[in-house]
Amino acid sequence: MARLKVLVIGGGIGGMTAVLALRQNGIDVQLFEQAAAFGQVGAGIQLSSNAVRILLKLGLGGALKRVATYPEARDYRGWDTGERLYYTPLGQKAEAHFRSPYYAAHRAELLDVLLSGLGEHGFRLSSRIERVDQDQKGVSLTLADGTTEHGDILIGADGIHSTVRAQLFGRELPHYTGNVAWRGLVPAERVAHLDLGSVVGVWMGPNRSIVQYYVAAGKTFNWIGISRSPQPARESWLAEGKIEDALAEYDGWHSTIRTIISETPKVLRQALYDREPLPDWQVGRIVLMGDAAHPMMPFYAQGGAQSIEDAFVLAGCIAEDQDRPIEALARFVKMRLPRTAWMQGLARREEELYQMNDPVAIKARNDRMRTNRFPETATFPAEQERLYAYDAEVELQKASD
Repeated sequence: MARLKVLVIGGGIGGMTAVLALRQNGIDVQLFEQAAAFGQVGAGIQLSSNAVRILLKLGLGGALKRVATYPEARDYRGWDTGERLYYTPLGQKAEAHFRSPYYAAHRAELLDVLLSGLGEHGFRLSSRIERVDQDQKGVSLTLADGTTEHGDILIGADGIHSTVRAQLFGRELPHYTGNVAWRGLVPAERVAHLDLGSVVGVWMGPNRSIVQYYVAAGKTFNWIGISRSPQPARESWLAEGKIEDALAEYDGWHSTIRTIISETPKVLRQALYDREPLPDWQVGRIVLMGDAAHPMMPFYAQGGAQSIEDAFVLAGCIAEDQDRPIEALARFVKMRLPRTAWMQGLARREEELYQMNDPVAIKARNDRMRTNRFPETATFPAEQERLYAYDAEVELQKASD
């Protein structure tokens, strides 16, 4: 039997992880990225235990540890007073509990870690996809320069504006969530006097919120502010905003937040979009994964993590059923669709939790949350247990039994 060949469209976090996982399983794989160079916008990313567990299995633990930070907790606070309302452990307690560390990193540095595993071969840049085709024998893709490539399976890991998704299921506009995101990176020395601590800070206020943490091995402080807005900003990650507008957005907020914004050299302002879950991600020998299949709001910091999970499970399914590629893709979808749909819904519910504006509801939320605000007695909520304890390798073994 001829060796199976897989084509991957999209060189982001999910696509690159898929290549590494497929290679680890001995699968011939080729990656196609439309940009002239691999790159990520300057922003932070949380890498929860469920995702880091996979990166460790792919041999990236040492490289990741050198660039990441190791937050001790997730610390929820009130927008105006700074009162701690809720606290969930991370750091050593989470690593011991979930048997895998929880990191925070700069997206560009995570990409460099993945690139270090990718090496110098197995990918093609400046490769914009015009169309994908398939028949009973295999798949093919046509590039903008007129060349074609052939394989047995094609994976669409090309993000929320996926060309592959549009061809398979029709072009649809992403749904504007009613939120825009402000993002900033601050040199650590500019905020050292604030004593921000090694935590993922979550500040909740009416119609807006902020999440913040150190990245780049502690050299840079990252923050993302999300606010409800009837007028969407540009969707581009590179759309620059104004510091004075960000300060106006967070007028009246605690001095810590306003100081962080003031010390930010440049802010980005981006509209947040998602899509309703698809009933299926597969058409024959072609399958979607990551944001192409299930884009989600950032309120549980799982967009990248779920793409990493997808990549590992997909590679495992393909390796298990190399002589039955269509069945392998169907098994992948069956394994992953329920979890990612749950995660999309959870992220939407968190938006309301963080940004509710009814005073009665806010008081009830704060009273509820205060039951878990002391570090020495804080526990992991049920959704974190379900989320961070997920072991993709164990799930693959269960599915093959």
